[in-house]
Amino acid sequence: MNYVVPFYKPTFLSNLSEINRDNFFSKIESAVENLESRFLELTNCSSNICNHTLAVNNTSSAIHLSMCAIDLKRGDKVICAVNSYVDIPEAIRHFDSEPLFTDIEPETYHMSIDSLRDVVAKNKSKKLRAIVVTHFAGLKQDMSEIIEIAKENNLLVIEDFTDRPNIDASIDVSGDIGLFSLNYKLDNTIKGAILTFKSDKFYDRASLLREHGLKSTNSDVSYLYDIEDIGCDYRLDALNAYLLNRLVDLRDELIAKKREVANIYFKELDGVKHIKLPIKSDEHPYSYFVIEVDKNRDAFARELKALGIEVGLHYIPLNFTKYYKQKYGLKIFSFPNALSAYQKVMSLPCNGKMSKKDALLVVEAVKKVASKHI
Repeated sequence: MNYVVPFYKPTFLSNLSEINRDNFFSKIESAVENLESRFLELTNCSSNICNHTLAVNNTSSAIHLSMCAIDLKRGDKVICAVNSYVDIPEAIRHFDSEPLFTDIEPETYHMSIDSLRDVVAKNKSKKLRAIVVTHFAGLKQDMSEIIEIAKENNLLVIEDFTDRPNIDASIDVSGDIGLFSLNYKLDNTIKGAILTFKSDKFYDRASLLREHGLKSTNSDVSYLYDIEDIGCDYRLDALNAYLLNRLVDLRDELIAKKREVANIYFKELDGVKHIKLPIKSDEHPYSYFVIEVDKNRDAFARELKALGIEVGLHYIPLNFTKYYKQKYGLKIFSFPNALSAYQKVMSLPCNGKMSKKDALLVVEAVKKVASKHI
């Protein structure tokens, strides 16, 4: 369907004529390293949140490589929220380890601290290794209690900033490893991610495994290598690194436009029957503008689709999915807050390429459907 207002729009990168020049690829041999260094520079990362950065080809690879870095093993257990995107528990399962799920907070959709304490209390053992925290929709979760719980129980913390596109000095990684998307929510066509590490040990292991566990054995002859461990190819290629570096230049502008769209929604949809607006915060990038529909959410979504408005759902609780439900015997009512949210939530288009006209078209459609909604 050709939507009047699609959920995503690709970002147009201008002045790329140099890509067709003969010497272009020799010029970008160090594009990945340049991107890693630029991340450190823009975030002030080296002085306050981590010691190392490592670029990889996408966020799912980043999650998997972070599990490699902490040397996750068969039978180990890792905690994540039940509304995490599927690549988190998927990565855990690839090590034949077990994901443990928490419920969520009803307002922010972040990991519930009470539920986290309960899961930790029920699984005290050396096999309990880590907590993965997702900053849902880009709104940063307060990490103080999570870090306290982790320290009390000797657990590692991996922070998933995939939903938070900010790359600036406001970034604050409390955990051992941070995961950032280099494109997500801004352009869904160019893939890439950055991992940050506070520990030399975890960085060294991830750096080795990023390229098949290969290590050069001769500085004078580049083709001689040894295999020190079993890795995979998680590498970000030079062309994508070059394009993502260009996207960094547009990042602040795209986030500002997303906030402009969000502010239109807050102004125009305030008090509209049947819907509840998300938390309003100047620090929120609104990677997803998540509303709640009080009843018959799917019918509401179908009506919006008929009017040309593409909506999203972030994210389906994992206890609703066939694999995790069958594998771990998860019950629908085991996570009541996630259940309640899942029955109501819907993400409206909120991307950095939307115009004011686009936003008002969404507003008009939502109001029209809400006025007749039963």
